[in-house]
Amino acid sequence: MIYSFWIFDRHCNCIFEREWTLANTNNTNAMGNGTINSKQNDEVGKLLYGTIFSLNSVTQKLSSSLSENQLNNNIRSISTGKFRIHTMQTASGLWFILVTDFKQQNYSQVLQYIYSHIYVKYVVHNLLSPYDFALNPKEQRGQGIKRINNRHFINSLEAFLQPMLT
Repeated sequence: MIYSFWIFDRHCNCIFEREWTLANTNNTNAMGNGTINSKQNDEVGKLLYGTIFSLNSVTQKLSSSLSENQLNNNIRSISTGKFRIHTMQTASGLWFILVTDFKQQNYSQVLQYIYSHIYVKYVVHNLLSPYDFALNPKEQRGQGIKRINNRHFINSLEAFLQPMLT
């Protein structure tokens, strides 16, 4: 079961967030339940990114081989007793994060598919979409307000994730 999906840019800004309502996930109309890019989840997003950023920094410092590619030492999954956080960092500094129930072991292929087939198609190749979601070069880390609102991206993402919601 998937609880939420997040995308953070290289400036630590949450550029997309989708959360599904837990009480209604057994309903066949679960797609409409929950929130997309809700301002109420800003603090949760900051905590989530901060946790992943901190753990990733620790793994980089503990890495025994400095000559290896740094992307190979990134956090890929964090588990607690009730949920699991799956992460993927792109070469451009984007973080794709999926929060699922504890039973799900590996969603790395799902995150890779979302990035390469949905994000690239509807956000990167869209000439009207910004290539950088920061408002200006002086924007402080984590203070961004631009979000992905491309309806084709949202519809494709939800259609792809729908079978995994239950």
